[in-house]
Amino acid sequence: MTEAAPTNPGTEKANQPDSSVTYVATAEIVDPFEHQDQVKPKNFGRVGSVRPTALLYTAGIGASVDLPHIAVMPQGLDAWERAYAQMGGALQIFEPRLIEAVKAQLGRQIRELRRPPRQEVGPREVPRLGVPAVAFPRWLRCTGCDRLAPYEGDGGVFTFLNTIGMRPDQARFVHRQCRGRNGKGKPRESVAVPARYLVACINGHLDEFPYTAFVHGSQGGTWTCNKTQGVNPATRLRMLEWRSNIGPEVRVTCVACGSTRSMRELTGKAGAERMPHCRGRHPHLGTFEKCTAETKLMLLGAANQWFPATISLLVVPESKELKPADVAARLQGVSAELRTMVTTEAVVPMFKMFVLKNGLDLSDVSDAVVWEALQLAAEGIEDNGRTTPYSPIELRAPEWRTLIRPADFAKHARESDFRIRDVDVATNLTPAIETVAAVDRLKKVNAFVGFTRIDAFDRIGDAPERLAPLARKEPRWVPATEDHGEGVFIRLREDVVGPWEKMILDSALWDAHRQAHWRNVRRRTSSSAAVADPDSRLEPPRYWATHTLAHLVIRQMALDAGYGSASLSERIYAWRRTDDHEPAAGFLISTTSPDSDGTLGGLVEQSARKAMERLVTRSLTRASRCSSDPVCSHRVPRGQEDFLHGAACHFCTFLSETSCDNANRFLDRRFVLTLFGDQATALGVSGLLDGLTT
Repeated sequence: MTEAAPTNPGTEKANQPDSSVTYVATAEIVDPFEHQDQVKPKNFGRVGSVRPTALLYTAGIGASVDLPHIAVMPQGLDAWERAYAQMGGALQIFEPRLIEAVKAQLGRQIRELRRPPRQEVGPREVPRLGVPAVAFPRWLRCTGCDRLAPYEGDGGVFTFLNTIGMRPDQARFVHRQCRGRNGKGKPRESVAVPARYLVACINGHLDEFPYTAFVHGSQGGTWTCNKTQGVNPATRLRMLEWRSNIGPEVRVTCVACGSTRSMRELTGKAGAERMPHCRGRHPHLGTFEKCTAETKLMLLGAANQWFPATISLLVVPESKELKPADVAARLQGVSAELRTMVTTEAVVPMFKMFVLKNGLDLSDVSDAVVWEALQLAAEGIEDNGRTTPYSPIELRAPEWRTLIRPADFAKHARESDFRIRDVDVATNLTPAIETVAAVDRLKKVNAFVGFTRIDAFDRIGDAPERLAPLARKEPRWVPATEDHGEGVFIRLREDVVGPWEKMILDSALWDAHRQAHWRNVRRRTSSSAAVADPDSRLEPPRYWATHTLAHLVIRQMALDAGYGSASLSERIYAWRRTDDHEPAAGFLISTTSPDSDGTLGGLVEQSARKAMERLVTRSLTRASRCSSDPVCSHRVPRGQEDFLHGAACHFCTFLSETSCDNANRFLDRRFVLTLFGDQATALGVSGLLDGLTT
C-alpha cells in the first residue's frame, strides 16, 4: 500500500486577480515531511492508502482523492524526492522499451522509472513515509452551521485532527466552536467537509471556486465587500443547500452584507459566460502560469476532472538467443557506480544477485554475456534522439511477434517473468482461429506520463503539450509500476480476416460508424480536436471484430474460470498491413496484480483444447441474443448521434473500465456474428465468426 501524507498548509500564494489581465505567480514547494519532529504527539501524517496502480489510473498526481472525511491531491514529483531520500533511494523498474517510449513522450532527459515511495512496516508500526499530498480543495463547509471558509490563514475556524495512528481514515477537519445554524447553540465540535465546487480548463489547470467574488456579483474580475470591515474573513460566508421543485438548490451568502447568489446561475450556456477567468493554477505543483482558456464549473470528484495518460508494455523476449546488446540496454537502468564495481567476470554472480533484489532478473543469462554487456554499457548505448511519441502499433508490434511464436520461446524463456506455450486448437475453431497459447507467466510495466482535464488524452496524434506537467521543471524520472500474472492468447487467421475486412469497408454499417466517429472527434473539447484527422484515429474493422470477441470471451471466462470480469483485462493486437508492420488480429486476456508472483493458473486452464472450444462456442451463443434486443442489435448511429459502438451494451458486451482496452468503444456484435438476416443484408455486413456457430 502506498501512503499519502498531508502537508503544512498556507504556502501557496497568487497575485490578486484583475479583470483584464492574466497572472503568473509562484509558490514554495510544500514540504510534507518538515513537520515530523515538530507536531504534537498523537498527530500523525498518514491520512490514507492506495494501491500502487491507483497512482497511475485513479488517484495519481493532480487527481482529487476522496478520503472518508477529507479530500487530498497527490503532489508533483518535486515533493516526492524527500520521501525517496528518507527511504535511502528509489526502487527502479528496468525496462528499456518503456523508458524509450517515455523519453519520446516527455523528452530525452528522462533517465529512470521509479516505483512509488513506500515503507514496509510491521503490524503495530505507523508508516510516516509515502506519497506527499495536500488537502484540496482548501475551502470547507461546516456540517453544523454551514460556514464556508478556507482551512488555513489567520482567523481560520477549522482544525485538522488525525490523532489515531492506526486509523488514518479518521483524519478530518472540525469546527470546534460551532454554534449551529442559528448561531445561538452551545459551542460544539462539528465536522467540516470539502466544498464541492471547482473550476477547470482544458489546459490542465484546476482552481478553487471564487466564492467570495461570486457572491458579491463578480464574473471573472476583482470584487470586494465594503461591509466586511472588522468581520472575521473566515466566518463571513455560508453555503446553504436544500431541495426544491426544480432540483437541488445551493446558495452562497455573505453574512456581513447579506449578498446571496445561487450556484444554479452558472449552469447551462448562460452560466458558462459568467465563469471566472482561468488563473493557470496547478495545485499539485503550487504554481500559477499564464492561461487564456475559458473555465468550466466542476464538481469535486467529477469523472472529467482528471484523465491519466499512461504507457504500458508487456515484458517479452524478442529473440531466442539473448545478445549482449540486449542485456546492456537493461543495464542502463543500473547506476554507473554499481556497474563499475564489477571488475572481472568472477564478480558477475554477486552482481546478478544484487540487481535481482532491485527487480532486474538476470538469472537465466550466462555470466559471460552479462560481463560483455557490462562492457558495452560502460561504453554507452547511442541514443536514437526520437522526440515524437510512439504509436500504439509501434509499442505492441514487438509483443505480437513474440506471442504468435509460442513454440520458439517455450524452451528458451530466459526470464522467469515470461513463460508461454503452444496449445492445440480444436477442430471446430480452426476455420477462424490460428493460434491459442497459454501464457503461464507475464509481466506488464506501466509508466505515468501526465494527465489532462475536461477531455481525455488520445495517444494517437494528440499533441504532447496537452499533458499537464508532473514537476516544476522537466522531470528526469516518472512513476511506474509492475503487474504480474497469467493469460491466454488467441490469434485469428489472417486469410479469413483480410477478405472479410475488405467487404466491411464498403458496407453501409461501416460508413455509419465512420461518420459517427468524425462527429465525435469534432465535438471533443480538447484543443487538438479541430486539427485532428478523424480517419487516422478510427480503428479498422478487424479491431472492432477482435475487440468485440475479446469482450465476449472475457464475460464467458469470468463464469467458467471463476474470476470476476473486472479482474480480467484485454490487450488488443489488430491493425492492417503497413510499410513497417505485418497485419495483426488477435488478443491477450490476462489477470495481473501489482507486487505479485503470479496467479494460481485458473485462467491458463481455459486455454486447454476442450476448454477453449467450449469457451468460444458459449461466448458466441450468448452473443447471438441480448436482453435489450431488438434495440441493441439494430443500433446504428444516425443523424447527429456520435456514439462509438453499434450492437453492444451493458447486457451483452460492455466490460468494466479496468478490463477494456479502449473505454468500451469500437464494439459491435454484428462484426462477429450475423444477428438478423434482413438487417445484415441492408447494412452489407456478415459476421467474421459465422462459421464457428454452425
